[in-house]
Amino acid sequence: MKQALLSVAQKTGTLHPMPNNNVAKKGSSSSEGTRCLWSFECEDEVRGTPTYANGVVYVGSYDNNLYALKASNGEFLWKYPTEGGIVSRPAFADNNVIVGSEDKSLHVVSARMGKSIWTYQTDGPIRSSPAVAEGHIFVGSDDACLHAINILTGRRAWRFDAGEMVRSTPAVSADRIYFGTESGELFCLDFSGTTKWRFKAKRAFTSSPTVAQGAVYIGSLDAMLYAVDAKSGFNIWRFRLGKGSISSPCTSDKYVFTGAIDGVIYCLDARSSKEIWRFTAEQQVTSSPILFRDSIYCGSVDGNLYALEYRTGRLRWKYQIGKPITGTAAVGEDIIFVGATDHRVYALTA
Repeated sequence: MKQALLSVAQKTGTLHPMPNNNVAKKGSSSSEGTRCLWSFECEDEVRGTPTYANGVVYVGSYDNNLYALKASNGEFLWKYPTEGGIVSRPAFADNNVIVGSEDKSLHVVSARMGKSIWTYQTDGPIRSSPAVAEGHIFVGSDDACLHAINILTGRRAWRFDAGEMVRSTPAVSADRIYFGTESGELFCLDFSGTTKWRFKAKRAFTSSPTVAQGAVYIGSLDAMLYAVDAKSGFNIWRFRLGKGSISSPCTSDKYVFTGAIDGVIYCLDARSSKEIWRFTAEQQVTSSPILFRDSIYCGSVDGNLYALEYRTGRLRWKYQIGKPITGTAAVGEDIIFVGATDHRVYALTA
């Protein structure tokens, strides 16, 4: 029975081409501002975030597989099976794909062949996404630790006990590593794993930090978006959201953008925290916004991917998938790639 179930879970997905005269699948709305180039169906939900690299889209699914798809047309290239669901966003380095799985392992896979290079075991599911810097991979785990792993050997360099599950994805800037925990602590470590400072919120940091212009921006389930000095950990400002947030902020030169469970996408002045604009979706925004050219792209539990003019928040277009989008979009070749809980990965014109 176990083998039969594993066989079902590891089936190859199905490509659904979208010709130019067929903007959307039956049952979903079309948009004048975008069109669907293709969609690819996995065997279970796509809750995480794709990664684009060198003409290929890499994405994990709750069918336990990491998929490699040709970005231009969605052609299936290979799949790599793990023993758990994948919500971790893949990283790409040295022609390898690096991804965490709920099977408690970090997998390093050949981008060309889809074969395992090495795996690294933790003591809990990995829902954090890996960050690569200085020849090492930094990734959090539900075992309450941040792990630093040598990218060539797969051996642990060090492990930092953060005291609570680490689902936040670490941000690496200069010689510092920043990440949050489910107990609401934001840590700053150096490359030896030594604590430089820590900052405490009232509730969890599931959101991942973004570092820009000397500040660390991160949202919390305590309904605050924080700006913290990257060197000292001093709180520069805090902005009250309508509800808690697991959305990870992104920044432009002057603005910081984030989503929240109140269904709002916010744009704030990065220096003063003054609200510039807000856009209200129909349901929760657990997806994280990304900035590409003059637009913010962000999904919602309402099943829409929104494209907003980033200076004003004006809706450029929305594409209705119809099922919740919980992960974040990725961009490559002027194409927006996003997964949804309808088991599909979509490629839309930007």
